[in-house]
Amino acid sequence: MNSNLKVLAGLALCALLAPASPLADAPRAAAPNVIQGIGVSDAAGGVELEIRGTRAPSYTVFKLQDPPRLVVDLAGADVSAVSAPVAVGKGGVREVSTAQYQDDRSAVGRVIVALDAGARYEVAPRDRAVVVKVAAADGPAPAAERKVAVAAPSPATPSSAAEEKLPASDHVLSRRADEAAVSRPATAVLGARARQGAVALALDGEVGRFEVLELEDPPRLAVDLYGVSKAPRSAVALEGPFRQARFGRDLGKVRVVLDAAGALPRCEVKRAAGGLVIALAGSSAPGRALAQAKAAAPSPEAKAEPVKVITAQSQAAGFTATAPAYALSGAPQKREYTGRRITLDFHDIEIRNLLRLIADVSKKNIVVADDVTGKVTVALRNVPWDQALDLVLKTKGLDKEEMGNVIRIAKIEEIAKEQTARAEAQKARAPLVPLKVRIIPVNFARSGDVAARVKDVLTDRGTVTTDDRTNVLIVKDIPEALARAEGLVRNLDTEIPQVRIESRIVEASSNFNQAIGVQWGGNATASAATGNPTGLFFPNIASASGAAGGGPSIGTAGTPNYAVNLPAAIGQGSGGGLGFQFGSAGGAFNLNLRLSALENRGVVKTISAPSVSTVDNKEATIGQGISIPFSQVSASGVNTVFIEAKLELKVTPHISADGSVLMKIKVTNNSPNPQLTGANGQPSISKREAETEALVKDGETTVIGGIYTRQTASSVAEVPFFGKIPILGFFFRTKSESDQNTELLVFITPRILNRQATTAIATGAAGGQP
Repeated sequence: MNSNLKVLAGLALCALLAPASPLADAPRAAAPNVIQGIGVSDAAGGVELEIRGTRAPSYTVFKLQDPPRLVVDLAGADVSAVSAPVAVGKGGVREVSTAQYQDDRSAVGRVIVALDAGARYEVAPRDRAVVVKVAAADGPAPAAERKVAVAAPSPATPSSAAEEKLPASDHVLSRRADEAAVSRPATAVLGARARQGAVALALDGEVGRFEVLELEDPPRLAVDLYGVSKAPRSAVALEGPFRQARFGRDLGKVRVVLDAAGALPRCEVKRAAGGLVIALAGSSAPGRALAQAKAAAPSPEAKAEPVKVITAQSQAAGFTATAPAYALSGAPQKREYTGRRITLDFHDIEIRNLLRLIADVSKKNIVVADDVTGKVTVALRNVPWDQALDLVLKTKGLDKEEMGNVIRIAKIEEIAKEQTARAEAQKARAPLVPLKVRIIPVNFARSGDVAARVKDVLTDRGTVTTDDRTNVLIVKDIPEALARAEGLVRNLDTEIPQVRIESRIVEASSNFNQAIGVQWGGNATASAATGNPTGLFFPNIASASGAAGGGPSIGTAGTPNYAVNLPAAIGQGSGGGLGFQFGSAGGAFNLNLRLSALENRGVVKTISAPSVSTVDNKEATIGQGISIPFSQVSASGVNTVFIEAKLELKVTPHISADGSVLMKIKVTNNSPNPQLTGANGQPSISKREAETEALVKDGETTVIGGIYTRQTASSVAEVPFFGKIPILGFFFRTKSESDQNTELLVFITPRILNRQATTAIATGAAGGQP
């Protein structure tokens, strides 16, 4: 009976075009729902709790964790008469307790069911009671959870975001995910603070993926930061539309919950340097009370039809969300809808009655043309009212015009005809509008460069000239065109971002040389001078000596008289040697032996650090070195040309809106090499160059290239046959080894000098021309 009275009241209100009373006000006017008791009984696989009252309940259900518990908030209810807590201890329920609250609209009776871990539940109304069926983790699962959304939000919120798990879909008003590739992923939330009507979330890096959810009962905004594992333990108090920020950690993400002080405001979550910014998009949205109305009475000639309930859910007051696409004309929806969400389910409803309901939910004044008639069948769930209105108008071949708070609805042909007539009238009046002159100063760009862009937004009568001395534009046109021109100049005339490019050219080389050599020889003489003649007429004198250093003359010994002359390259400041000499008393027999060894090690490290600053998209060059003269012979004579051997950095940067720098880089480090000379003794040029393009974040360092060379050598010089004899062969050979390593690395670090200019350009590009 009570339901029939509500239906008749809704029909009467629609017929009289009177504003429908929100359902949220019903508990305030009605008598309190006195909760008489909580019954506990066994059910299949668990227990059944029956919360009995004096009238049909209106309630909200949400689940909390740590410890797990189910909270049932009864709007306009009084639970003071219930004897609590009630110990259960079976079927997944530990105990049941109650609490009484008072919000700004009505009393709220809260029933708290303490659950076992993994317990599942089902909530449903039954006459004047709310039935909660709970099944243990090992029992059969109850049916899908059913909830009745009410206007009054819960007066208490979880103490931390970690307790707040993903609510049921009835409490998620809208959802949006954003994902982007980042070079320095964030791992921790550093804090939150309110500033200039926005909330800034500070992180230690960049967020790769985040998800934003608008939630109701109570109104709040949740931001899930994926890949982030650390967050503050305590809540942070805020000012303005949000009371506080709560933080909680979950598997693979951190949830930040912003509790609204009242109605959830419209806001937009944007990426920013050092974290995210929740920026307000306008004034606070109207309260998120659920409005409920009934369909208008059917026309006399139509059959009576079942009356459907329209639930006007909370207005999408968070970020601007694009509505889902509906295949009406085969093309996707491009408009963004921000109206309060509404559910419509009607069969053959008069379109005028449907427009009355949309007018009531939207709080807009709707004027309908006389020829707008007919019926329409709709089944839309949880869509913005402005999207629902567009769908209905397109279905019936209608269009709308908005003038402030008034929406005029007529046939498409009629509105198109009126718009064409207005355009023609405006075009006819344009030559009669007096021209005005406006001087527009240009601060950062050259007026001549901007003038070409301004011409595109002027009318045929408009002109633009420049004054290079004062760098201003002199624009002459009608007032509307002057406003467009000035807006375009303000967007284009922004401070040019500047960037400093720092480079490091690191050269490291090491060398190792080792050599071992031997020299030995001697002489043997038979002659009267040495007292041992041969006693023969021929040969009367005989002599034998080493000839590796040159042969001796008869009667003299060669100096040196080495038979094997394979020394190491020793000398002053390098290596060492040891010599032995043996000889007879008369000098007839002599033996000389010298051992030499050499080992060298060296390490050289050179760091060159050229740095240059320039503006966006402009090439900059910096260098240092010498010019080497070279003689060049030609038909006209000998000419002297200079070849440069220098360290040089050339770079052309382009700064993107997200703080990255795209650079075209050329780095050279050329130096003279005196070890390699030309025909006239001129040194050669050792070249080291790198030329590439790289995309680097502001302040980060990248290696754009490197060259690594290693040269090893091993050589053996020996006397044939004798040098291969084991052990004894050491005296007939010399051995040397060398190992040289050279490494070249080039590092580049861009640093944006005026980040505010980059942010301004990015904001202007996103916002477009005013």
